[in-house]
Amino acid sequence: MDVTQFIVELADKLAWPLVVLAALVTLKRPLENLLPLARRLKYKDLEVEFDQVLQAVSRDAAGVFPELEQDPRSRLIATVKHLPNAAVLEAWDEVDSAAETLIRKQVSEVDLAVDTRYKTLGTMLARQALLDTKKVKLFHELRQLRNKVAHAENFSVGPAEAVQYIELCLKLVEHLNRVSTSVSTPVS
Repeated sequence: MDVTQFIVELADKLAWPLVVLAALVTLKRPLENLLPLARRLKYKDLEVEFDQVLQAVSRDAAGVFPELEQDPRSRLIATVKHLPNAAVLEAWDEVDSAAETLIRKQVSEVDLAVDTRYKTLGTMLARQALLDTKKVKLFHELRQLRNKVAHAENFSVGPAEAVQYIELCLKLVEHLNRVSTSVSTPVS
């Protein structure tokens, strides 16, 4: 084996590892910025749920450092720039949480651990007359849009649409919270 053939063989063996290394070095900063926004990372047997861990750490940090608390609107709008679909899902989580709080105040024993949780929430809001017909319709329409974002393949939302969705969700959350404060706790 002469020197030229050795160099060719060496370059052939090192080409892909060098390309991957160069890509990682080049994309280091964007990957660092995206990693905290990732919900799940899975590689072989290693699986990490960032979203759950990050939420728990954020709650603890907010208790220690109250200045870290950020209003939901600012947090969601900041997410829209890079991850509009994630912002839509997080906005829906705000609606879900507010609706659950209201329903639990009104109905003493309720099982929301069902496959059709969101549909059940909307039905209960209507059945208990906690929302008027137009707001129940808005709840279901927002739920259906959320489901498209969560489950439809290759479905992406533009930043402008995500902001509009967030605004609607937060208006509904505001209303649900107002109703929740005015509703008395059920008698068991």
